[in-house]
Amino acid sequence: MKHLGDFKRYRLLALVLLSSLALSLIGFAGKNTVYADDTVDILKAPQLMVVLEGLKQGRYPWDILTHGVRPAEVSEDPGLIGETGITKETEGTKETEVMKESEALKESEVNSQEDQTVEPEQTEASVEEEKSPSSEVPNKSPFTRVDESYFDDALFIGDSRTVGLSQYSNWKNPAYYADVGLTVYSVFDKKVATVNGEAMTIDQALKRQKFGKIYIMLGINELGRGTTETFAKKYSEVIGRIKELQPDAIIFIEGIMGVSKKKSDSDPIFNNRNIQERNAAIQSLADDTSLFYIDVNQVIMDGTGGIPSDYTFDNVHLKAAYYKIWTEFLLDHGVIRKP
Repeated sequence: MKHLGDFKRYRLLALVLLSSLALSLIGFAGKNTVYADDTVDILKAPQLMVVLEGLKQGRYPWDILTHGVRPAEVSEDPGLIGETGITKETEGTKETEVMKESEALKESEVNSQEDQTVEPEQTEASVEEEKSPSSEVPNKSPFTRVDESYFDDALFIGDSRTVGLSQYSNWKNPAYYADVGLTVYSVFDKKVATVNGEAMTIDQALKRQKFGKIYIMLGINELGRGTTETFAKKYSEVIGRIKELQPDAIIFIEGIMGVSKKKSDSDPIFNNRNIQERNAAIQSLADDTSLFYIDVNQVIMDGTGGIPSDYTFDNVHLKAAYYKIWTEFLLDHGVIRKP
């Protein structure tokens, strides 16, 4: 009777232990099915915690009966296939499917390679055709040879080099608005033009007279002033004003004539390197439509990159006999507008 009384006293404890044991067994039994996604460290928490957690998520112990048992011994190691209940027929089916997929992949790769082989050939042929000399449009020069009458309605604006052209070219019909010290900064300020015997500025003269061609050579006097950028900017403004006053004229920007090699090598300012740099800047102003760039240095400079010493008396200006080179160059670079 004494033991029966002890049992009644501790029956709640015994019920808790039995329940815990039952839930733990359920957890073990369903670890591969219902509770397969739950893990627990049995050293830190009992297996029954899996079951309790499952209750929270709506998975109940009797779900084990409906899920059955998932074999724990099935291995993913291909070397164990056959020992895990997978039949040879299944294995053969998988191998057949793998082979079919492999063959399909190879066929796809072959087709892709064939397509790639054809396309480059077509592309290369197209490129070669584009590069073929017969298919290229030649870059036709806008210049043509003209005679002296071409300059009957021409105006030459410039510094001391243009003064020399007016004296030694033997061209009497063109107009010359030139002065020894003329620059892009003073071109519209000095009274270097004469119209009907009256001295006036170039700006005033261009309002009174109309020209078919206007030639401009300025820049040698500006080498010691400003930068290439400021010079080109001012040059552009001068061109803009002339076009405004003479909208129908063909305008020729003449490259600054170089100096002799002796002068260039000894002068830090008036040298051919600085001249070439500024010529490149004003060349960019041309549009080959109504504004053209021509450079007489192409026919005057020798192999040293300067004016031949025989051509100049002061390493800067041409001797009278060599202005013929300049006029011939101008005759070779006329521009004829189509009607």
